Amino acid sequence: MNQVTPKKRYSFPHRVVWVVNIVFLVALILSYLSKYVSPATAWWLALFGIGYTTLLLVNLAFCLIWIWRRSRKFLVSLGVSLLGIGNIFNIYEPSLFRSKAPDYDRFIPAVKVMSFNVRLFDLYNWFHNSETRENIFKFLHQESPDIVCFQEFYSSDNPKLSFRNKEALTRVLAAPYAHIEYTVTMRGTDHWGIATYSKYPIVHRGAVHFSKNSGNIVIYTDLKIGEDTVRVFNTHLESIRFRKEDYRFIENIGKDEVEQDQLAGGLNILRRLKKAFQKRSNQVQIIHDMIADSPYPVILAGDFNDTPISYSVTMLSDDLKDAFRESGIGFGKTYSGPFPSFRIDYLFHDKRMKSFGYKTHHGELSDHFPISCYVSWKKPGL
Repeated sequence: MNQVTPKKRYSFPHRVVWVVNIVFLVALILSYLSKYVSPATAWWLALFGIGYTTLLLVNLAFCLIWIWRRSRKFLVSLGVSLLGIGNIFNIYEPSLFRSKAPDYDRFIPAVKVMSFNVRLFDLYNWFHNSETRENIFKFLHQESPDIVCFQEFYSSDNPKLSFRNKEALTRVLAAPYAHIEYTVTMRGTDHWGIATYSKYPIVHRGAVHFSKNSGNIVIYTDLKIGEDTVRVFNTHLESIRFRKEDYRFIENIGKDEVEQDQLAGGLNILRRLKKAFQKRSNQVQIIHDMIADSPYPVILAGDFNDTPISYSVTMLSDDLKDAFRESGIGFGKTYSGPFPSFRIDYLFHDKRMKSFGYKTHHGELSDHFPISCYVSWKKPGL
């Protein structure tokens, strides 16, 4: 007579761990979906995109737990983690497949492109260092980019102030051509906006202000480079606009100093995130359509205020190459503040172009790190 093998019973802690594992598996899958669903449709999905790295690490930890317990459940965590493994390379890039300088018999000499949110050249002395502006100028002079896209640009026409940046940058960069668009002007002399400086002639320019009384804008600048014309987009997308109390709440999470009534700060943060997600979804659609209509090869630079695992970045990288993916190394973090400490500044370019030498320039010049790369393309007729 055959004996019936008793069904294996799992302990209560085992079942609890499995339920928690499933919750994190679903959250990881939602982070994958967040790249493709507009926040205008489901803004909350973007929260999972922000948490992608943490969710991946948690699921890999569960994978190790099941291996240790000799359970085949590890295959579920492993499978879901591998399903979106390509997202890792948007955040961390190994040095194995770096793009190298092209053969200049077939390609034009490389053009150095930089994107830099200068935070108004430290107008309000956030670093408590009166030399920050001069240090920015020294850095720019040393790097000498051929094309540089500034966000949070500021310049004054007041002869009594030292922040006459518009003219000073022309000298520092040895770049005689500039496309500057102001979003705010006060007292008739103080200007806030965005700027693209170039060593190559500007043949056409345009701008779209996303809304009134906002610093968010996109400009495009057509540059004559040799026999070719290239359209350079420079943009600053909607920021989360955290206030001091929001940063204080974030920094104190998990600490004893957080009072119960401060938990309302969490709802304020969610409201700010929702508003920013939804505004950016409209802004990136505008830029996406402008890029699609460009008669020339495109370079796109700017402060996107969004992570690599996001709808904004996915939309704007459509049909373009990410210079970080082409030749970056390590983590691409470009924001030095407490939240979000991610790669939120980007350099994209036309797929007909080749980029190399991507670099994140660390240092206390702004709350954003400048990024740069070299871009080249085939000579006419090749």
